[in-house]
Amino acid sequence: MISLGLRLTVNGGREAVVRLMILVIAVGLGVGLLLTAVAGINAVNSQNERYAWLSTSASSGRGAPTWWLLRLDRYDRNLIGRVDVAGTGPASPVPPGIAHLPGPGQYYASPAMIRLLDSAPESQLADRYRGHLVGTIGNQALPGPDSLLIIIGHSAGQMAAIPGAVRVSAISTVPPNRCSSDSCLISVGIKASGIDLILSVVALAILFPVLIFIATATRLSAARREQRFAAMRLAGATPRQISLIAGVESTAAAVLGVALGFGLFFLARIPVASIPFTGTSFFPSDLALSLPDVLLVALGVPVAAAVAARFALRRVRISPLGVSRRVTPGPPRAWRVVPVLAGLAEIGYFVAHGRPATTPAQIQAFLPGFLLIMTGLVAVGPWLTATGARLMIRQTRRPGTLIAARRLADDPKAAFRAVSGLILALFVTTVAVALITSENTHRTIPADGPGATGILVDQLLDLGRPGQAPVPTTGLVAQLVSIAGVHGVMTIRQEAGLTVPAAMLGYHQPEEPGASAGLVSCAELARFPVLGRCPASAAVVAFPIFPQYGVVLRGHTWPAVHVPAHRLASLPAVSINVATNGSVAAIEQARTLLDKTYPYAGDTATIGEQDTESNGRLLAYQQLADVIILCSLPIAGCTLAASIAAGLADRKRPFSLLRLAGTPITVLRRVVALESAVPLLISATVSIGIAFAVSAMYASAELQIPMTAPDAAYYLITVAGILLSLGIIAATMPLLNRITGPEIARNE
Repeated sequence: MISLGLRLTVNGGREAVVRLMILVIAVGLGVGLLLTAVAGINAVNSQNERYAWLSTSASSGRGAPTWWLLRLDRYDRNLIGRVDVAGTGPASPVPPGIAHLPGPGQYYASPAMIRLLDSAPESQLADRYRGHLVGTIGNQALPGPDSLLIIIGHSAGQMAAIPGAVRVSAISTVPPNRCSSDSCLISVGIKASGIDLILSVVALAILFPVLIFIATATRLSAARREQRFAAMRLAGATPRQISLIAGVESTAAAVLGVALGFGLFFLARIPVASIPFTGTSFFPSDLALSLPDVLLVALGVPVAAAVAARFALRRVRISPLGVSRRVTPGPPRAWRVVPVLAGLAEIGYFVAHGRPATTPAQIQAFLPGFLLIMTGLVAVGPWLTATGARLMIRQTRRPGTLIAARRLADDPKAAFRAVSGLILALFVTTVAVALITSENTHRTIPADGPGATGILVDQLLDLGRPGQAPVPTTGLVAQLVSIAGVHGVMTIRQEAGLTVPAAMLGYHQPEEPGASAGLVSCAELARFPVLGRCPASAAVVAFPIFPQYGVVLRGHTWPAVHVPAHRLASLPAVSINVATNGSVAAIEQARTLLDKTYPYAGDTATIGEQDTESNGRLLAYQQLADVIILCSLPIAGCTLAASIAAGLADRKRPFSLLRLAGTPITVLRRVVALESAVPLLISATVSIGIAFAVSAMYASAELQIPMTAPDAAYYLITVAGILLSLGIIAATMPLLNRITGPEIARNE
């Protein structure tokens, strides 16, 4: 029976070969995407393992400790991890990736950092790092191939005088996803469980359309295959033999598809590794598969294909005459709405009672709801199609519309199956776009514009306790202003007890007394028009020390303070703001000069850089949303085309008989168009409505922000997708002409 099944698979004529190729491609695409999603989760965790040493914090223990200070630096919107170290003895802990601690005047750098130091002018970067390169940091210490890291050596006496430096007795080996604030200091890295949640949703969003594509492809020439198997039953074949032959056909296609899927995965691994889903790209070796992953896919997919084949041919197993008699299945019932309602209720529960505290618990909370809704959309589609068909029957008297409505009512499952992939793609796209739009709307810091890209802010409070911050010299201001592209310098001076009204910074709590502020000269503020203005005749104003720049850039008129302008020169500074023309040369020269003057101050960054980092996860999610859209829509379009072609092939005899009876070809075209367009439009409307409801609930429960409706681009994409689907339906009309000629009815 196995050999017979293999012969029927490959020797059944051109139709069998085409069906086999489509099945192999469908399974291969699904397996490739599944392996990529699994490998992506493994890559995130592998990358996190290499972040562990950067989470090292103060610790006590035996032996000679290492002085340690981790802080961030930047160049042209790229983050640089800087670690200052000093050993206190030969047994001092050494970070991974280097053979020994660098001495005073020495440093190690990552390969990407070395290339950047060689390409950038010294006045813009290298002058910040005193000393010379003594080695390269190995890959085992680098989160990714493009990581910018530098380890700078000092003497123990120098490190002891640096604010913020700590003594560590051991280098951390706990990655961020297993590191709590009580056990270690998380300075960098990500919670892998957060990306796991997104990748899990991505896997569902991509795999559902792929699985539907596979199911649709398996039904190519389904009627012909059922008739062939029924004939074999009438000739004496047992149900077990028929099931075995069908299983061999499906399993052969699945085995070839699995092989193709593994090939596609390995071909795509390097391009996928370069995508910075976590903010940093991966090493290709990170996208690895464990032995259980390989076995689960390599064995599970063929087994699932064989089981699906047995289920699809259940009518033949029951009775060989069942295929010929073609008993009309019962109409779908209203219970099919239950999974969708259950999924909405499950997510709605967390809207009312609050989300779980941990990310793993949030995965367990929200993922079942999305799974129920996506499953429910597939389940409820036939019921919606049947309901629409009944309404068409009541409202029309045109023959083409009536035939289409009767056919929809007769088998709504088959009609909806053609558009089910597109319905899920619309749902996924709507949810992704709505959530990304909501996050973008509620950002507090703008990423573009002169205020974001041209103003460099150096926070100085980290240099010491309040009252010990430095007093900038006129020489430093003159050096900054002398840099080409620098327009002015504004220093925020320290003044105890000074505040600005909370309402000016977007705070809405009535009990909030105000935000801490410093003193700013109106003469200096005039160089920064995007940061606001002074009242008429004022010389000094109160300006927030830690401003929310999304609010500050609206250009407030800051409250005047009755302090003589000449007194400001003697007050300590809490931050220095440098206005530039936004060029890399101006920003980096100013940053390097500030770093040389205050080498261990706080963060020195433009407003745009702060925005990019604070919204880094949002950008990663947006990339994933683009992946979902780009993958799901083409797959859904292929599903629609394959389904319509399969339906036409299975119905060529009745269509050709209608042509012989005098039915115009235009009527048949209307029948085919309505059979696909009606379930598409009805289900698409319901799917988009449910997607907006889910987005609103998820935004409220998980993101804790109100949902914002997408902009016009989303609606244009949606309309274009539906029009493209209708175009695919129209593209099958020439096939209708070829399969409805008189010779078809005679040969059949």
